[in-house]
Amino acid sequence: MLTNRVLPRALSALAAVSVLCACQERPEQPEALTHADSTRLLRDLADEVWADTLENSTYLRLQEGLPIEKFEDITLENHYENLAKAASWRAKLFAIDSTALSGDDLITYEILEFELADISVNDDDYWLQFDITAYLGPYLFRFAQEALAIHRFPNKAAANRYLNLVNEYAELIDQLIVKIEGQVERGLYLPKPALKSTRATWAGIRDTGSTQLSVAEERLAALTDDERQAFSAALDRIIQERVLAGFDQLLDRIGADYERQAPDDVGLHQYPGGREVYLRRIRSNTTLELSPEEIHERGKKAVADISARMQAIRDELGFEGTAREFNHRIRNDPRFLAESPHEVEERFMEYIKRIEPKLDAYFHSWPEAAYGVRRLPPAAEAGMTYGYYSQPTAADPVGYYNYNASNLPNRSLVWAGSLIYHELLPGHHFHLATQGENEALQDYRKNYSVGAFTEGWAEYAASLGIEMDMYETPEELYGRYIGEIFLASRLVVDTGMNALGWSLEDAHKYMRQYVIQSDSEIASETLRYATSIPAQALAYRLGYEKMWELRHRSEEALGDAFDIREYHEVVLSDGAKPLVVLEAKVDSYIASALSN
Repeated sequence: MLTNRVLPRALSALAAVSVLCACQERPEQPEALTHADSTRLLRDLADEVWADTLENSTYLRLQEGLPIEKFEDITLENHYENLAKAASWRAKLFAIDSTALSGDDLITYEILEFELADISVNDDDYWLQFDITAYLGPYLFRFAQEALAIHRFPNKAAANRYLNLVNEYAELIDQLIVKIEGQVERGLYLPKPALKSTRATWAGIRDTGSTQLSVAEERLAALTDDERQAFSAALDRIIQERVLAGFDQLLDRIGADYERQAPDDVGLHQYPGGREVYLRRIRSNTTLELSPEEIHERGKKAVADISARMQAIRDELGFEGTAREFNHRIRNDPRFLAESPHEVEERFMEYIKRIEPKLDAYFHSWPEAAYGVRRLPPAAEAGMTYGYYSQPTAADPVGYYNYNASNLPNRSLVWAGSLIYHELLPGHHFHLATQGENEALQDYRKNYSVGAFTEGWAEYAASLGIEMDMYETPEELYGRYIGEIFLASRLVVDTGMNALGWSLEDAHKYMRQYVIQSDSEIASETLRYATSIPAQALAYRLGYEKMWELRHRSEEALGDAFDIREYHEVVLSDGAKPLVVLEAKVDSYIASALSN
């Protein structure tokens, strides 16, 4: 239902290690530096990290309108290069006197300190990332395909660059195969339940390979006849001999022999070093120091609490059946089904217009960028369950929720209010557009994203609709709780499968009790948590809980002096940050307010 904005950036640099360990040995405090020297060194380092990130991310280069000369590198060698760069940056960071920093610079230091924390001492984080899954695999090639689709051919040199990029595309397939073989050598196999969808995904990418990479004649109009003929012949040769042959080899590598060796169970816990990898992924995704067991119990408690609230609404409506039966009925209630994309947009904008008059009571400022809703390209809808928010850019200065309008008879809008408050106002648009418009921030900070903050804020924002009386009917409020219980249940099943020995069927059975999603959606979701991106799904609910925890702390400490607009300004004004950094900032705000 809800999307994760940090994911494309992470997936566009899969070789980069994003899983950080909790224990980091700090060197002795550096020699005291002046404020000016510390600030200069810190800003130079942030610029260096951002430049490297931008250099190596197809996704970010597309976003910034920069030329694409290469695609991602997922080799073990690049993994080691990233470790070396991180160590170098860490040394530079720890040579800076943090006590001489203040304001945004101190927060930049704290963000880098978290992101550059010392990592694991072995290669488990690399080898236990199965890049071939049906969820991760397409991301590896999606942005490469986008870059190739917009490539221009003003001359022969540009045509040659395109051929080089298609060779890079083929190289990425080769790298996947090498990684699969390295995992097999170590006895590491993708679980059997994920293989059917994985093979189908790669067969689909292979079958559309020629179409995706071929170039229509009209795109080559600037070339001479001889140049066009030579280009087309060279391109066809690369597609046939490298791309399609590479996909065939990949599919063969994960065929029957692979499946015989693959485990029946799912989850990281079953692999050597798997629990330690999962712990690091918990920290990198949630930015919190929590054990799987603690998260599991928090999830169960949240599910029970939300379930009780949903039962109260069913009682209010006089429904006597089970939660599953009510979910089926409300999912198919014609009052919450749209007959056209235009009606979907009208429903979303109705909720936006409802909340706009009340936002000034909760926020000191709004982002300058306009906002709206628009349909996804129909061709993209089949591969996307819901939709996503796209933040304003120079080319398109409007923040949009891009919604999915396919299969409308089965796409209930009972949770449309909660969804649009999460995606636009006062959710992602208020956060991401504000962050992008803050000229006081360096590029590193303007573009910094971490799921626990981004999705945590959006969920907190959607829940504000309750106290703002935005859910005017029992059904609308029930729709809000549908979103809440889905995210809370993920705390239980993600930790269950990856750390506590749960099977896929255990996870399916648990979610069926509580969520409105269909059996096929539950199957797809749980497989993703257990085989593609373990711990990623934890960020949403845990970020939401931390936002409320810090708000309640502020309210209790400040009493009548608490100003909700000021709290929201403290959280949002300088953009995303790890929750441990946000907590320190909120505590500083409380201390400052108490001293005045």
